[in-house]
Amino acid sequence: MRSLVTSGWICLQDEYNFVYKIARIDYSEWEDGCFKYSFHPFYSVIDILPPRLFQGIPGIDLSLRRACYERENIVPVFISERTPSENREDLWQLLEESGMDALNRLEWLIRTNKRYPGDNFFVKPVTGEDVITERRSSMYHLVDRYDKILRKLLEIICFGDCLISDEIIINNNNRAEYYRLFMAMYLKDYNSKRAAHIEGIKRAKANNVYRGRMRAQIDPLLFEKISAAYLNNKISVEEATAKLGISRSTFFRRLRDFK
Repeated sequence: MRSLVTSGWICLQDEYNFVYKIARIDYSEWEDGCFKYSFHPFYSVIDILPPRLFQGIPGIDLSLRRACYERENIVPVFISERTPSENREDLWQLLEESGMDALNRLEWLIRTNKRYPGDNFFVKPVTGEDVITERRSSMYHLVDRYDKILRKLLEIICFGDCLISDEIIINNNNRAEYYRLFMAMYLKDYNSKRAAHIEGIKRAKANNVYRGRMRAQIDPLLFEKISAAYLNNKISVEEATAKLGISRSTFFRRLRDFK
């Protein structure tokens, strides 16, 4: 019997815009109407998350440390609390907004721009572009600046990827140790620059030359292209802001101006 399978990454984003890949979720539906949800947690990433950011996946007892959690013919809490049900009055409007003509709750969660207000989870599609292991002759080929190297390394660690280079090997066995080390270094650099920025503002105000925060410079043609993709549900807000190099609040302000 044939089945339809939809897959996504359950992710979190922290205040520094690092994305953590928490688990893979698969939805399988068969021709006879039976279905199954499967959760595959990434414990090496989960274990580095601070409690303020992550309190578990709703409906899943991660303390059991199972490789896979399955729900057969039952809609799990993670899905039910953040997706529309079959009897919702505005269901067809929600489907149309996401470019869908039939309800697949996981697919809708991947496509929608709406966010569940109860937590910071979002779901990314699993595509061939997602890299599990990166092999490079030197990590310095990644970027050319110290702060960018740190950020790139942390992006790899947080998203559950691995890195093999001449200088360093990052994998599930040492992910937590490197996360603590590199995050401490990153925050020291970040806070130092922030303190210098605040001190510069104070001096500028004292000399009556402070003009406020400069408006972010964005290529209008690029913004038009990215915003059109976002409005047509081809990319998520996270992908749009990453491509433009701006925050969510800036993106939505510019989107209002653009409209």
